[in-house]
Amino acid sequence: MSPSSAGRADASPDPLIADLQAKLYPYRPRLTNWHFWAVQGLILVVAGVHSTVESLRILEQQPATHDNSLSFVPVALFFVPVVYAALNFGLGGSVATAAWCTMLTLPNVFIFHSGLQRVAELLQIGTVDAIAVFVGQRVDRELRARRRAEAAGAALMASEARYRSLFESSPVAVLVLDPAGAVLEANPAAGVLFGRKPSDLRGQPVADVVGPVAARLLTLSSPDDERRRTADIVLRARDGSRVCLEPTLTRIADDRGSPAVQVLLRDVTEERSRQVGLRAYAAHILSAQEEERKRIAQELHDETIQKLILLCRQLDLVEGSNAVSSQVADGLRQVRRSAEEIVGGLRGFARALRPPLLDDLGLVASIRRLLADLAERAGTEGQLEVIGEERRLSPDVELAVFRIAQESLRNVERHARATHVAVTLSLDEGGVRLEVADDGMGFALPPGLDLAASGHLGLLGMRERAESLGGRLEIQSSPGRGTTAIVSIPERADLSEAAKPCLPPR
Repeated sequence: MSPSSAGRADASPDPLIADLQAKLYPYRPRLTNWHFWAVQGLILVVAGVHSTVESLRILEQQPATHDNSLSFVPVALFFVPVVYAALNFGLGGSVATAAWCTMLTLPNVFIFHSGLQRVAELLQIGTVDAIAVFVGQRVDRELRARRRAEAAGAALMASEARYRSLFESSPVAVLVLDPAGAVLEANPAAGVLFGRKPSDLRGQPVADVVGPVAARLLTLSSPDDERRRTADIVLRARDGSRVCLEPTLTRIADDRGSPAVQVLLRDVTEERSRQVGLRAYAAHILSAQEEERKRIAQELHDETIQKLILLCRQLDLVEGSNAVSSQVADGLRQVRRSAEEIVGGLRGFARALRPPLLDDLGLVASIRRLLADLAERAGTEGQLEVIGEERRLSPDVELAVFRIAQESLRNVERHARATHVAVTLSLDEGGVRLEVADDGMGFALPPGLDLAASGHLGLLGMRERAESLGGRLEIQSSPGRGTTAIVSIPERADLSEAAKPCLPPR
């Protein structure tokens, strides 16, 4: 180690000493304040005069009678500088001043006094010290409370300044509403959005700013709601174009501490337009897939399967011919059985591609067939319950619900290891609701239900199919507790309506 580094190491303070200094720092007297030293000097003068008077009395051999009771006065006078030091310098100043008084007074007490007079003097000194500690502590508590209040006030002012800076510079339109729905504050971005000055928006009912339909969404109805997002709203810009806004509501307090609601209006026009395009593209892909499945199923039924059936009949004719030996007949019989198995497999494949039951008998019969096939293949017991009046739905809705049921049961067969699956189909005037619940092993839902990132592509396809018709898919599952898939689709499903992201314009 170099000398310089050793010097630096020696100069570093002991941690215990540093900690003690930090704890005692608030109680130090104001050593740089001349008033503090003036008080100590005054105490020194009083103590010196007192000692001089006592010395002269001894030299003159005066008896210590009650006429000398004024000897108590100097000690009593120390109350004044001690209290002054406590009020001006806190506990550190009062204790230092009391210690100085005690140090100057004790020699006088023990040299010039005895008996009850000495006891009285000591009691006065103890009282002065106690008052120094008591008043100093009270003053320090008040000072600390005032400093905390000042620090909190400064932090509040800094926070308000930061909020005001963010409020004014935010590119997102921000409105602050009172409980009655009037605009208290509006930032410059809101002025640009609504084509008015922010000062002109203040005091206006929010219904006059965004329209009565959208205004009903910009309220926190529940006292427990601190922050929430609402449905999109749409406005007409000054050029006549539609502006789609995503409101985010947060409960805050205004400048007077009264309750208010801060509304962030994020422009999501382009984002929603892309979502509409993606949904339309997904719907087009699904439609093309269904058309291709239908075409392949039709070709399998009309071409491949019919030719295989004809082949089986021809094999029967050859097998029954007298020109064929028994050994060849056995071989032809085996070939015919293989061809019949191929026909059965192709028929099942064609039904999966496009079940004729769905077109002929409807959704309920098709789901029953899916459950029967599942029981035959995997031994999983299935049960279908229909709630409401059984009726035909629109072809798009029936096909979507069938495909979602088909994918759900396929997941049960492949992954759930379930012994029982219950399917509930609810039909009412509003639409259709399908619930598929199994008693299998279940799984942990991905954070944020990010199905694509977690590899649940089948569930993702089910959700996209439901959303393409204005519906929604809900998945409930946990390890060891089975899985429930719930899909709801309105009966009058229309892609153009389902894709609309905003409320009607005002």
